[in-house]
Amino acid sequence: MRYLHKFCFIWVVFITIGAQAQHNLGYQLEVGYTFQVVQNAKQLITQKLEGTEHEMTNDLLGLLEFKVDSITETGYAMTMMFKDFGLTSSSSIQGTLMDVKASELVEGDIMSEIFHGLLNYELRLKMTKNGAIIAVEGGEGLIKKMIASAGIEDEFTVKMMEKSLGKDFSSNGLAKSFEQMTYFYPDGQVAVGDTWENTYEGKLAANNTFTLEKIENGTTSISGERAVTMDTDESGSVMTISGAQEMLIEATTTTGL
Repeated sequence: MRYLHKFCFIWVVFITIGAQAQHNLGYQLEVGYTFQVVQNAKQLITQKLEGTEHEMTNDLLGLLEFKVDSITETGYAMTMMFKDFGLTSSSSIQGTLMDVKASELVEGDIMSEIFHGLLNYELRLKMTKNGAIIAVEGGEGLIKKMIASAGIEDEFTVKMMEKSLGKDFSSNGLAKSFEQMTYFYPDGQVAVGDTWENTYEGKLAANNTFTLEKIENGTTSISGERAVTMDTDESGSVMTISGAQEMLIEATTTTGL
């Protein structure tokens, strides 16, 4: 009977240890590794003004390619470029406001020419192993290429375009945008059921809470809740939009992607 009690005690200890197993989550990439990220997003904004309802719809497509150049003390140094970019914006009152796809150049269409300039321009990115973006370099050069692609030479117009495009495509703007795709891993070890928090800043600001749901069959499953605030300027109307999002992230345990 004593042996049975001892066996049961050891078995309970093993179960307890297994339930509290700690995991190092994050990206595990090798030099030379290349991967692509596809973004599809749909934004619907409804305005009610003096009894009139106005709907704005934005459909966004992004195809980005990353290559790991080196492994640093803090994470990774990578080369990144846009392989495609698309934006369709429409209004229930004004109809289609913009319909552009970078890979499908329309000669003489200034917006098509500008976004065509996004393609295949190398940007340099530094990222920690948990996905925080330390820096992006090359954004200002990318903006100059976009403007040059449209043949814009007037100094005043160039300055206006640089200011407008800089909101999203400057080095700082790109860093904040990329981080929302990559930054969801914790700083240290976690067990199944543990939670951690981080924040995103920029045009879209968010406070995030993540939970490790499970790790099985080579897949890490993470759930998340996000409180979002976004400042936007649509057709001259400045708005601050707030809301909540629920997320489910599934990543391979081998690379973290």
